[in-house]
Amino acid sequence: MLSRLLACSWHDLTMRFFIQTGIVVALFLVSSMVAMARERVTPDWNYAKTRMKKAGLKSSFVSVLKKSYEPDDFRDVTELNLLLFLRKVDQHAVQVTDEATEKVRDFMKENREALDLAERKYQVAGPVIASLLWMESRYGQNLGRFHVASVFVNLLQVDRPEVIDDLKKHGSLRFSDHPSKKDLKKVAARAKKKAKWAMEELRAVERIYRERGEDVLEFRGSFAGAFGMPQFLPSSYSRWAKSAQTKTSSPKLNKPDDAIHSVANYLKLNGWREKRKKTHVVALMNYNNSRDYANAILKLAKKVTAVHGLASTPKVEAASIKEDSDN
Repeated sequence: MLSRLLACSWHDLTMRFFIQTGIVVALFLVSSMVAMARERVTPDWNYAKTRMKKAGLKSSFVSVLKKSYEPDDFRDVTELNLLLFLRKVDQHAVQVTDEATEKVRDFMKENREALDLAERKYQVAGPVIASLLWMESRYGQNLGRFHVASVFVNLLQVDRPEVIDDLKKHGSLRFSDHPSKKDLKKVAARAKKKAKWAMEELRAVERIYRERGEDVLEFRGSFAGAFGMPQFLPSSYSRWAKSAQTKTSSPKLNKPDDAIHSVANYLKLNGWREKRKKTHVVALMNYNNSRDYANAILKLAKKVTAVHGLASTPKVEAASIKEDSDN
């Protein structure tokens, strides 16, 4: 009887020890997470405002922009834009599948008239246009949730020293368990480049705002600030977007006809030449500075043409070329 009591007492003491230890550990982890959350850097609208005004953006536009600014996505936007390169994966070639081939074929059948017109007008292969639109947004299914103008306001702040330190210390672990010192050294240079790029995109947003009004401040898209079926940046929209209707109509990039004509116009004006295969790679890399991206689109377009025998004015060929190391 006594031994049983002693055994029960020892069992109870052991259980209490583990429970109390578990509680202490849990409290420690929670407090650590809270402390980490507190020390994470936050957005600074006044910093962004000062830079925008110094760069010559109109005060009236900056004031309107402030009303639509969404700072809650600051961490996601900065980390995805600055640190995604740490996740060294082939994100394009793996999308060239039988399912993708079927989807592109279906899209081409549904939009044959617009694609034929674009081929005749711009001399860009219909299968390439259709493949690009599939790769970019799945024909509008993956447009993105981020407020476009806010993306660039957030990126305008990434070269702040405290933001760079935060990205290296905390953000990098989101994409790599053991980021190399060599890669982390790239963050500061990438931040400076991204901040400068964001300012140019904000200039484009301002131009579109003055031409079209408040519509541009309602655009939603990717974490990189791209929107519509073709995922155009504001600067691309301002320079190369085309309406399939009239020259004076504002392009609606969520509409297939306008998306098709805008992509065809972009590729033609960025080097695409029907009978010169090397220009196809160059034009696609101007769209997205990745050889993997260019190869994947050309491969998908060729697969669609070969499998389904779909006619195409330009001959579609896939080039075998080396992937960029740092996009």
